[in-house]
Amino acid sequence: MGRVEWEPDWEAKIDHSVSDFLEEVAKDVLKDMQVYVPKDTGRLLNDLDYEVHGLSARIGAKTAPYAYYVEVGTRPHLITPNGKGALSWEGAEHPVNEVNPHPGTTPTNFMKKSLYKSRGGA
Repeated sequence: MGRVEWEPDWEAKIDHSVSDFLEEVAKDVLKDMQVYVPKDTGRLLNDLDYEVHGLSARIGAKTAPYAYYVEVGTRPHLITPNGKGALSWEGAEHPVNEVNPHPGTTPTNFMKKSLYKSRGGA
């Protein structure tokens, strides 16, 4: 019968290899997000980043609070004037002081497309 011998630091070596792998995958996913993200102002594009800590990776927008809504879209909803008392958008008669219906937005799924893209390998 064969004998199995474990190296003393085998767990650390595996963790290091997995962390290196996550780093490479996170870079690839980020590159794809940067391709798929809508680029209206460039703010969301410039906010995309990744970080790897040990055996955990996070990829996405760091500070743009609207990233979730760009990803999944929104249902129709009402928009109301802010504290200044008026709404403004291109083509509107200014100022717009009343509550207005918003038709909602279509999901872009830029994060999902990037994450689930086939990356080759084994």
